[in-house]
Amino acid sequence: MINKLSLLIAIQVVLISGCSLFVPMQKPQEHREQLQLWIPGAISVQVLSDWNEWGGIESAGEIINPLIGRMEKQEDGFWTLDISELTVGSYRYAFFVNGYRWIRDLENPETAIFRDQVVSVILISD
Repeated sequence: MINKLSLLIAIQVVLISGCSLFVPMQKPQEHREQLQLWIPGAISVQVLSDWNEWGGIESAGEIINPLIGRMEKQEDGFWTLDISELTVGSYRYAFFVNGYRWIRDLENPETAIFRDQVVSVILISD
């Protein structure tokens, strides 16, 4: 009886949700020219990411190089980094503020995990 009930519930779920259960979700494609973060009181902001070996920690014995991924502070309090040279692909990244604080990109809903940290994901398309 339980097997028949489970089958009926499964059929109802499929009928209610339509065929969307069988279609893989596609992440939206993005093409940004720069990353930006509004944090006017920061002293320094870096982008740590797949494309720069997470500021060097992947290759330099767990030490973040303060020169890698440095963002430029604008007069309006935004920090920016040009990413127009990135090749097509999917990249994880996070902002590293004042040399100790990890912040994911709150303007980007796509996330992943890097070393127990929630980080952002950007998709670069043609």
